[in-house]
Amino acid sequence: MINIRRMPAALWVLRILLLALVYVIAGRLSLLLAIPPGFVTGLFLPLGIALGAVLIWGYSMGVGVFLGSLLLNISVSNASELSAPVVLLAAEIASGSVLASLAGGALIRHFVGFPDSLTDERKIFAFFALGGPVATGLSASVGVLALWVNDVIQAKQILYSWWTWWAGDTIGVLIATPLMCVLFAEPQHFWRGRRLTVGVPLVVSSLIVVAVFVMSSNNEQKKLADQFQQQARLVDDAVQSSMSDVVYTLATLRGLFSASEEVTREEFSAFINDVLVDKQGVSGFSWNRRIMHSERVAFENEMHAEGITSFYINEKNTNGAFSVASEQEEYVVITYVEPWLENASILGFNVASDPTRAIAVSRARDSGAFAMTQPVQLLNDTQRSPGVIVYFPVYDTIKRLHTAVERREHILGYATAIVRIGDLINAAVIPFSSDDFHLDIVDVTEPDTPHVFYRVGESHVPSYAQELIYQKEIAIGGRVLLLAINPTEKFLNEHVSLQSWFVLAGGLLFCSLLGGFLLLISGRTQHITNLVEQRTKELAAILENAVESILVVDEHGVIQKANQAAAKLLHYPLEQFPGLHIVDLIPGLSDAFVSNSTQTVAPELRESVGRCSSGKEVAIEMSVSPVEIHDRKFFTFIIHDATERRKVERLKSEFISTVSHELRTPLTSIKGALSIVTSGSMGELPKNINDLLGIASSNAERLSRLVNDILDIEKLEFGKVQLTLKPHRVYPLLQQSIEQNFGYGARYGVTLQLDAPSETAMAAVANLDSDRFLQIMANLISNAVKFSFLDGVVRVVLVSEGDNIKISVIDEGQGMADDFRQHIFKKFAQADSSNTRRRDGTGLGLSITKVIIERMGGKIDYRSTLGKGTTFFFTLPLYTGD
Repeated sequence: MINIRRMPAALWVLRILLLALVYVIAGRLSLLLAIPPGFVTGLFLPLGIALGAVLIWGYSMGVGVFLGSLLLNISVSNASELSAPVVLLAAEIASGSVLASLAGGALIRHFVGFPDSLTDERKIFAFFALGGPVATGLSASVGVLALWVNDVIQAKQILYSWWTWWAGDTIGVLIATPLMCVLFAEPQHFWRGRRLTVGVPLVVSSLIVVAVFVMSSNNEQKKLADQFQQQARLVDDAVQSSMSDVVYTLATLRGLFSASEEVTREEFSAFINDVLVDKQGVSGFSWNRRIMHSERVAFENEMHAEGITSFYINEKNTNGAFSVASEQEEYVVITYVEPWLENASILGFNVASDPTRAIAVSRARDSGAFAMTQPVQLLNDTQRSPGVIVYFPVYDTIKRLHTAVERREHILGYATAIVRIGDLINAAVIPFSSDDFHLDIVDVTEPDTPHVFYRVGESHVPSYAQELIYQKEIAIGGRVLLLAINPTEKFLNEHVSLQSWFVLAGGLLFCSLLGGFLLLISGRTQHITNLVEQRTKELAAILENAVESILVVDEHGVIQKANQAAAKLLHYPLEQFPGLHIVDLIPGLSDAFVSNSTQTVAPELRESVGRCSSGKEVAIEMSVSPVEIHDRKFFTFIIHDATERRKVERLKSEFISTVSHELRTPLTSIKGALSIVTSGSMGELPKNINDLLGIASSNAERLSRLVNDILDIEKLEFGKVQLTLKPHRVYPLLQQSIEQNFGYGARYGVTLQLDAPSETAMAAVANLDSDRFLQIMANLISNAVKFSFLDGVVRVVLVSEGDNIKISVIDEGQGMADDFRQHIFKKFAQADSSNTRRRDGTGLGLSITKVIIERMGGKIDYRSTLGKGTTFFFTLPLYTGD
C-alpha cells in the first residue's frame, strides 16, 4: 500500500479528483449498455477501475470512489431536482462501492500479494475470484438494500436486482482491473510489456462483444417496436372504423330526409329506433332544420301544434341557461332528437348560436360533406365529458350542386349525430388489452390551439421506448386528429428480453477469461524472456571470462562470436573475429568447411594447428559441438592451447625412452644373476638365503612386467605401436590362450575351461592382431584367476551376434562393487588398492586391454555381482572379406 503521508498532498488530491471523474464517465458509458426498463447492464466498469486504483495507489483512493459513485448516482436519478432523499440514496450506494473496492483490495493483498506480476494460474485465479465475485457481492448487497429501503424497488424485485447488479459489477472488475494494472501497476517494466499482449486484445474483444450486443439489442428493440406498431395499427383501424360507422349512420339518416318530402317526428323516431339502434358512443341523433327569421313564428306554432307546447327557439345565455334565441337572419334548430327522454331538453336549441357548432354547420353546408366540431361540451351532459357533433347537410333538391352559393340557397337542414368521445373510443378498443397501451387523440386542426379529443390519464413514455410510439394524423369531417398510441409500463415490463443481456454478459465474461489467459501466457512469456535475458547475460559473462578459447561458427564456417581468451590465443582484436572464416584460423578444417556448402564436423576432441594474426602457428586441441537454432546449424569450438602439453609429451616420450634403455638393462642383469644363483650353479645355499633370493627374483619379475606394461600403455595411447591386423579364426586363438594360461590357473588352484561354441561361432573370422589378441586374453584370464576362489572355474565363451563375435571370460569369484565401475578401465585402477591387498598386479592390464580392443574396432564391458562373480566380455567385428 502507498503511504499517504509520503505522497504529496497536491498529487493525492489530483488522483482523487481524476478517479472520481473517470468513475462518473465510465459509469455513464456503462449505462449506455443497459437493458430497459430496469436499466440492467452486463458491464459496470467503474467498480473495476475503483479496485485497480485501490490496489495500485492505496486504500485512500476509496475517497475518490465514494465521490465518483455519489455523483454518478445523483446524475442518473429520475428526480427533477436535487433533494435530500436523492443524495442519501446515492451516498448509500456509493458506500457499497467503496466497501467492495476496499474489501477486494484487502483480500487480494492478503491472499495474492500486490504489487505482483501475476504470472502463475493460482494467483491469477485468486486475483479474479477475490476481486470479482467475492468483493462485488458487497456492492450489490448494499446497493439493492438501499433501493429497497428507499422504496425504489419492491421486495419481489430484490433477488433479480441483486443478481444483475452483482453480474455487472463482477464483469466490470474482470475487464477493467486488468486494464488498470496494465496501465499503472508495478513492476512497471513487466506490466507495460503486457499493453499489446493483454490490453489491446482485451479492449478489442470487449468492443466486438459490445458491438454484437448493440446489434442484438437493436434487433430486439426493432422486434418489440414492430410488435407494438402492429397492435397500434389495429387499434387505429378500430378507432377509425367506429368513427366511419357514425358517418355511415348519418349518411343513412340523410338519405331518409333526401328521399322524403317531409319526415314527421314519429317517422324520425321509428327510423332511429328500428334502423340505427345500439350505436355505441352515439348519445343521440337529431334533425336540425334551417329556419329563416321570417319562418320563426310559424315554425314555433307548428311545433306547438304537434304537442310540444313549451317549444321555442332558444340559445344559451352567458350563464349557461337556455333562453329565447335572439333575432337572427336564420336559425339551425334542433327539431327532432332521439332518444327523446334523454335529449328532450335540447329541443329548439339554435345550433348557429354556438360559434363552435356554427363553424361546423357552415363547413358542412358549403362543402356538401359531413363536418365535425372540435371537442365540445354536450348540451345536456352533466358529467362535462367532451363530445363532438357531426353534421351531414340535407338539401331540398336532388340536383348536383357545384358551388357553396348554390348549396346555401338549397340547404334544408342537417342530419346530426351527438357523439360522446369517451364512449365511442372505449367501445372501439374493447377487443384490445387496454393495459398494453395509452391512446391519446388530439384535435390539431388549429396547431396553435390543439384540443384534447380523447385522453385517459397521463402517459409518460421513457426515452428508450420513444421509437415504439405510434402516431398518425386522421382527417375526418374537416378536422385533423393526431392519434398517438404509447406503450404502457406494464407492456414494457412484460416484454423485456434478457437475450441481449446474456449476449453482453456472456461475451464479456469470455473476454475476462481471455484476459486471464493472456495474463498467464504473457506472464510466463515475460518470465521466460527475463530468464533468457538473465541466462544470456550469464552465458555471455561465462563466454567472456572462460579460460578456454571459444568460437561460435555458422554452418558455412563464418565466425559469429568469440571470447577474450580466443583473442589472446590467436592475437586478433575481439571485434575482428565476426566475419572471419574458421579456416583462416584453423587451416586443418578446410575439408570440413567448403565454400557454399554445409559439412558435418564430428563432435570429438582433436589436435590441430592454429594460425595467429601474425601467421605464427600454435599447437591446439579443440572440441566441436553442433547445435541447431531456428533451423540454422552452428558449431561451438572450444580450443585449448596445447603448447605446454606438447612439451610435457615430449618430456614423457624422452622419459619412456630412457626407461626402456636405462631401466631394462639393469633389470635384465639382476634377473640373470638371480637366476644363476637360484639355479644352484653357485652351489647349495642355505634355505633362508634361498627363500630371500626367491622373493628378490619374484619382485624383479614383477618390476619387469610393470616396466613393460607402462611402456605398452604409453606406446598404445600415443600411436607408437602399429597393430598387424589380419583375418584369423578366433576359436583356435582362444584354445591357444587357454593352453598358455593353464599353468597360471593351476598356480591359484583354478581350472580354465573353453566352452564349445556353435558351428557358426567356431568358424568365425575376425580382422585382428593375433599377438595382441593373446595379450587381451592373458590379461582377462589372469584377472579372472586372481579373483576366483580355490577350486574355482574360469570359463571362456565364444558366440556370434549379428555382424560381431562376442568373447566372454566368466569367473565365480568375489565380484566387484558398482561404485568401482567408473574407474575399472583407468590406469593403475585396482579393486583392492590397499597396502595389504592379496593379489599382485600393476592395475594397467584392463586399461591396455581396452585400448587394444578399441584399436581393433571392438568394445569391452563387464557385469558383476558381489559374491557371485564377474563376466568381462568384448566384441569384435566379423571379417567379411571387403
